[in-house]
Amino acid sequence: MRYLYYMLALLLLWGFSSCAKRTELVAVDAGSIKVEASSREDGAEAVRAIVERGRMAVDSIKRPVIGEAAMTLEKHIPESPLMNFAADALLLMAREVTGENVDIAITNKGGLRSNISAGTITFGDIYNVFPFENTLALLTLKGEQLMQLCNEIASVGGEAIAGMRLVITPQGDLVSVTVAGQPVDMERDYRVATSDYLSQGNDKMTALALGTARVVRNDITIRDLMVRYIKALAAKGEPLSAECDGRITVKR
Repeated sequence: MRYLYYMLALLLLWGFSSCAKRTELVAVDAGSIKVEASSREDGAEAVRAIVERGRMAVDSIKRPVIGEAAMTLEKHIPESPLMNFAADALLLMAREVTGENVDIAITNKGGLRSNISAGTITFGDIYNVFPFENTLALLTLKGEQLMQLCNEIASVGGEAIAGMRLVITPQGDLVSVTVAGQPVDMERDYRVATSDYLSQGNDKMTALALGTARVVRNDITIRDLMVRYIKALAAKGEPLSAECDGRITVKR
């Protein structure tokens, strides 16, 4: 601890040098710095106070109740209650907030970071599931591009989807796809709701990067949409529930 201020000085000087084009560290003279035990204790107490204030502020944000879950929603492939809830909510809320006729919604299972337990749902619970600041993105895929995307989804064993149904093999091959009960029309345009992150072709969904007529709503996070969806259910006196309905089937 004797060299605390000395190290802080070095870090500050390093930070300045990394931000300025013509800054160069010449020397550091810490010979006149004296650190007393009382100074260390006062500093530690100040840090603890800052941490406590931060914890209280975060708790106040995460604590509010937004709804109820009728069941525990878990994640597993090829589909699961948690994945289906996320995709269904994304599809419905994307239509509502944009007014567009969205055909399909897709989000990635890797972005769902926690289960939702049965019982009271707080904002903190949803934050745990959706901790990233991903925002709503809309794009258009031709039927051929949509088929490429479905092949990519099949290759990883399934993702969170709504508005279409897939049949895949255990080896990750795509057998068939239907959208709203109809086979994919290779010449048709399909409007897709997803996250800004996935819209760039990330997480092995490269076909999404081919989309046109892009709209990215940086003012609306995916987490915002989930909260709105659950609050809308609560306003009607309905708990959150979801089930596996065969939207992704593995053909043995």
